[in-house]
Amino acid sequence: MPPGSTKSTIEASIGARIRNLRNKKQLKLNDLSKATNLSKGLLSKIENGKVSSPVSTLALIAEALGVNLSVLVDDGVDQAPCAYVLVKKKDRVRLNKEPATFGLCMEMLAQEKPNKLMEPCVLYLESGRTEPVLFVHPGEEMVIVLQGTMEFTYGEDMFLMEEGDSIYLDATVPHGGRNVADTELKLLMVICETNERPKF
Repeated sequence: MPPGSTKSTIEASIGARIRNLRNKKQLKLNDLSKATNLSKGLLSKIENGKVSSPVSTLALIAEALGVNLSVLVDDGVDQAPCAYVLVKKKDRVRLNKEPATFGLCMEMLAQEKPNKLMEPCVLYLESGRTEPVLFVHPGEEMVIVLQGTMEFTYGEDMFLMEEGDSIYLDATVPHGGRNVADTELKLLMVICETNERPKF
């Protein structure tokens, strides 16, 4: 498989699911834009698999469509239930973001587990950004610094997080981190958006 084809296939699959769900609910792109506070241009690119989106952005879209996040990102949503999914390090799919927009990369850790309540991933943030990118999405979130140093903003609060530090938070409050070191920042992030199964 050519380099980057796995990533583009995943983005295309996620985009197609979003478009299909939007059409099922008879929503126009403008309706989804108003519900998520995301631009029509960005939503169009997401639906057409042209860009990768942070989990937090996909969570906003999922909430607007009335489904769990796993419905958008899981390849195995329609498969029979399974008790576990083992992902070897060498098999992780690293999704590259647009550095000019987010300056981060993401590895999904349980993409093939259908109907899960948590969405775990490893984030890599490049250095050099002067302001954090803030996200707001439904549910709760836990972040652990695996490598590097991060300036983390949560609402009106700002604090420094170093290797081994963790935070558990209400994700409906604006939050986000900035790499303040010269080396790559590596984080483990787990999002839990609801205790309900997907709704259709």
